[in-house]
Amino acid sequence: MQMPPPLPPPPLPPQAFDRRDRGTRSRWLPAAIIGAAILIAAGMVAGALILRGKEGGTAAGGTCQAWTETRLTLRAIPALPEGWNWRTPNIDTYIKIQNAPVGIALDLFEPKIAPEPADVAEAAKDYVAVRRNQIKRLTDRTYVPADGAAVDTALGRLNQLCGIHDNSQPA
Repeated sequence: MQMPPPLPPPPLPPQAFDRRDRGTRSRWLPAAIIGAAILIAAGMVAGALILRGKEGGTAAGGTCQAWTETRLTLRAIPALPEGWNWRTPNIDTYIKIQNAPVGIALDLFEPKIAPEPADVAEAAKDYVAVRRNQIKRLTDRTYVPADGAAVDTALGRLNQLCGIHDNSQPA
């Protein structure tokens, strides 16, 4: 006597067909967001360089022209969330998204700082130094409001010397 063929297994619940590991998805998502933000910011920096045209004029004009372009790039970079603190969810991700393109913009601006006039060069170098310090302190989680005030002061001085009077958005 022959045995009947075995019965198929019982149907599986719908969640059994979801082969994605939910833990894996949550691990790569922040990295994907950071990568996308860095690519977008790099594209903005590259676009600013392509559109800037030829530099000319006086030394102050060169530094201030470079600053005007860099300032526009910096203003396009996403800011940290309004009212953020160290307990803000994903704050480290937001910091990485902001710091990477800011660092690139500063790297591109710094060699364009002309030595004369000295007050413009000093203001530009000061801004770069305090902004880099802000990046470091945000990354190290040692940032305090005084760091932001130092950036604002250096920004205001550089903008003033370059004849920029619109401070509606920070750079």
